Amino acid sequence: MLSVFKERPSIVSEAQKAKFKPHFIIQVIIFIILFLIIQVAMAIPLLAYCFVYFLRFGSGEITIYDPGELRIFLAQIQNEIILPSLFCNVLMTILTIFYCKAIEKRSLYSMGFVRKKAFLDYLIGGGIGILMISVSLLTAFLCGTITFEGYALGDGLGLLLLFLLGFIIQGMSEEVLLRGYFMISVAGRNSVLLAVISNSVLFALLHIFNNGIAIIPLINLTLFGIFASLYTLKTDSIWGISALHATWNFMQGNVFGIKVSGIDTKVSLFSFRLKNVGTFINGGSFGLEGGLAVTLVLVMGIFILLSLEGRKPEIEQENNTGATYEGAE
Repeated sequence: MLSVFKERPSIVSEAQKAKFKPHFIIQVIIFIILFLIIQVAMAIPLLAYCFVYFLRFGSGEITIYDPGELRIFLAQIQNEIILPSLFCNVLMTILTIFYCKAIEKRSLYSMGFVRKKAFLDYLIGGGIGILMISVSLLTAFLCGTITFEGYALGDGLGLLLLFLLGFIIQGMSEEVLLRGYFMISVAGRNSVLLAVISNSVLFALLHIFNNGIAIIPLINLTLFGIFASLYTLKTDSIWGISALHATWNFMQGNVFGIKVSGIDTKVSLFSFRLKNVGTFINGGSFGLEGGLAVTLVLVMGIFILLSLEGRKPEIEQENNTGATYEGAE
């Protein structure tokens, strides 16, 4: 059941060919620096967007010296940049790939960008993401902690589709950074167990400033990181978990109308309201990810992954004549 921590899938074996394989502590420091650079890069277009929004909608409506009006306007801005911030995550993917190729000298294949079965892996991953978050919602609903308030989309279909595209970009970016880069780089020099645990903890800590953060949300974020790590290792690819991450967020926020890691989305297909009672089950102000319903689903998912046999490493399918991996860059 724990064989995943002893075996090395082909993407990890490929990462062992990297020219630069820093010590674990140095790798953590590099990750933090890279993450900060990414945040600065993402902030530049967002600040430009906020400036244009202020000129168009805010300059004639607020008094900058009135704290009340300023707080209302800042809340409006925060709501307005949710969608643009999802699209800005493309910079996270680009900069992470640039670091891996330019500094560590790793191939795209080692990051999980495998050509073989990529489309099928993406479809299956997306379906599993829909199933997992739907089971979480159903669990909280059957426990009486969620009420269904009906259809809510109205004429927002175009915006809904934009959010779908945004979450596809965002889901990919976080998986490339945490799993494709950090986990695989750590596993290339250290144990797979250390790689799984460390990237999962970092994934949780990246959400430490989200609205409604507490102990259960942090536990669930860590569990999701473990699940995502195992999924990546078992499938030997980044595609499936990227789709799973995207549909998990999109279904939660834009289909069910529930906060995604404490963040509201502007449009949803349906409206489900989390009750003020049983918040330890439904997640309260953090959304479903902050409750025990998601904890149960993630724990079950981890045990299922541990019990499944992973995809056979490509290196075992090659002869010993030095042939390269199929799909390697």
